[in-house]
Amino acid sequence: MNQPADNTEKKRYLKEFLQSLRALLASVWRGVRGLPRLFFVTVFRAERWTFRAILKAALAVTAALGVLAVAAIAGLLWYTESQIPTHEEVTTIHYLDQGWGPAASSKDRQTYYYTPQGTSIHGLRYSWFINLERGWSTHRFAEATHMRALGFLVDNTRTKANPDGLPVGFAKHFDERIQEYVLDITCAACHTGELHVVQGNQRAAIRIDGGQAMHAFTSKKAGQFGLALIGAMASTYVNPVRFHRFARNVLGNEHYNLKGLLTLRKEYAMVWWDLFLQAIHDAVEHNWYPIDEGFGRTDAIGRISNRVFGDLLTHENDRLGNAPVSFPSVWDAWKYNWVQYTASVSQPLARNMGESLGVGADVVYRDVYGRPVPEERRFYTTSMVDNLDTIERTLWRLRPPVWPEEYLGKIDREKAKKGEQLFRTHCAGCHEPCILPDETRAVWAPGKNRDDMWRVNAIDVQEIGTDPTAALNFVNTRVDISKSGLTDEDVRSLLREVYGKKLDRLRTFRKQAGNEFDKDFESCRGDIEKSLDQINVKSVSVGAGLNIVGLVLKKRFFDEYKIDQARQAEIEGFGALDLPQVVLKYKAKPLAGIWATAPFLHNGSVPNLYEMLLPANQRSKKFFVTWSTFDSTLVGLSAEQQSPRGFWLDTSVKGNANTGHEFRAGYRDTGGVYPPNAPYAFGVIGPELQDSDRWAIVEYLKIHKDEPRPCQAEKPTPCGE
Repeated sequence: MNQPADNTEKKRYLKEFLQSLRALLASVWRGVRGLPRLFFVTVFRAERWTFRAILKAALAVTAALGVLAVAAIAGLLWYTESQIPTHEEVTTIHYLDQGWGPAASSKDRQTYYYTPQGTSIHGLRYSWFINLERGWSTHRFAEATHMRALGFLVDNTRTKANPDGLPVGFAKHFDERIQEYVLDITCAACHTGELHVVQGNQRAAIRIDGGQAMHAFTSKKAGQFGLALIGAMASTYVNPVRFHRFARNVLGNEHYNLKGLLTLRKEYAMVWWDLFLQAIHDAVEHNWYPIDEGFGRTDAIGRISNRVFGDLLTHENDRLGNAPVSFPSVWDAWKYNWVQYTASVSQPLARNMGESLGVGADVVYRDVYGRPVPEERRFYTTSMVDNLDTIERTLWRLRPPVWPEEYLGKIDREKAKKGEQLFRTHCAGCHEPCILPDETRAVWAPGKNRDDMWRVNAIDVQEIGTDPTAALNFVNTRVDISKSGLTDEDVRSLLREVYGKKLDRLRTFRKQAGNEFDKDFESCRGDIEKSLDQINVKSVSVGAGLNIVGLVLKKRFFDEYKIDQARQAEIEGFGALDLPQVVLKYKAKPLAGIWATAPFLHNGSVPNLYEMLLPANQRSKKFFVTWSTFDSTLVGLSAEQQSPRGFWLDTSVKGNANTGHEFRAGYRDTGGVYPPNAPYAFGVIGPELQDSDRWAIVEYLKIHKDEPRPCQAEKPTPCGE
């Protein structure tokens, strides 16, 4: 609801609301209190149990239950909206030129923001979303002020790609199954950031394309998108006046008739019921996500796994999601040899398809009776491969953001120069990428330019010491994919083809280089066959399971549309191989643009760059996360609570730990090897720094650029790992 402009109006508004609420509750109480007496009088004191008496009692009960239902919905709607954080509107949005130009309407920016990828929120129609009213007012649910308050980014101007003024990442695609446009949530919704700064008496925003979003899209907490949407839809359904107003806008005058109304009401109820049941299943019945993800985080692997193997296959595969991670930045990610926090995916298309499935793209495994669909129709997906390819190619032109001195303050060049020296000493060993050798590129991504094939370091969980929950879940969580109809031999055949491609590329490269490989070839094939013999579709790790599903989806797409090998290589990203890496490690991300991506660590448990350089026991134990003013000194979230409502991240909760990645006393230089029993070794990566050194490193990270050199020469492994 709109907030009154001044305190007098606020008080009057609140007083009227409380009076109305008191009157409503009093009416409900009178109805409930009188219900037993009414029932007794109409039934038990009747001379005989006539049909009329029973009907009268039934109507009384129904009326009372109806009043209770309306009161419950009203109370839920009021409470949900009361928990939405207060949001200060920004007057100006500054678009940094990260390779896409400085205007909101730039072609690449619009392509990234609004190209659909085949996702859907349980079939929510696009026309419903743009016409839906908020639960406690007649204002549109999708209006800019409301969506911004929920944490989404909304541009100040409408464009051809976004004519209805929806948030960044909210698009539409035509669903052939229901013959209507549905709301499509794209990757830009979670991978676009914004920093707020105060300029004089005005508040401005700095858009960070490819950065970290700060909404709570997957949360089912009051005051967040999910529950607000369910409540608004319920309010519209039970209120005849509101529903008819909604129906007229959705159907238009020509189809606003009894048939249209009844059809709309039925379809609307089905979508709402699916949303409601999903919320009950996740949050109440099983509590699959016990840790409050809050703003800017989600349990990505847990939710993708539960979507792909649970919701779409069998709920026997539902698993606990207790490892929230921050939405990562995506600039330069296409250059990395391994992506994801757990360094687990090597192919762009596999990464992007997994993301689309987690957000709401469908996969068809079984028919309505629970049987596997015929093999020729198995694994149909709404994930739009061509559009994912378009988005990926657009991201090739995205650069890390450059610190805008005109908005965030001048760089202290002398301090930054000192910080660079300290960075080279303490940080570059892990965070500086290097250019992989030609053999690795020829095997893993032969279409890439040499300078675009970066190795990013993956550090053992024991060594880095950060919260291990996400890595442990990725490696240890097992799912059963047999009910999809896949057999052990199906999976072996799929993987044998990919491994065979890898060995063929390796043999070709070494032959051209004049190196012997034939004598190793059969040995490598034997090792592969031994690993394939271990496959059991009734128990595969989440990482391996997602890889298998991705391979089947891609094969079906390529076969159905008769896409030749050359085009397949383009779509998959430089001919990149799709073989997973399932290890207990976290990726040491290159740090260009890191200043714009607070909070830090994979789980967002450290609020600013300065605290990243402190011993863990000196970091914030709890800090407030919501829309906040960017702190350009600490470089991260403001230390001040910006709103009476929001999310307090508690680092004492499992999955939220802010330990590890420490510079502190007790550091022992063990040459990169950290014995488990060595005192102070776990998570201590460097000596305790002087405070002046910390500030110098922070200053340098504002301007750091990734400039990888060739990786140090290593002896090639026999099978090209």
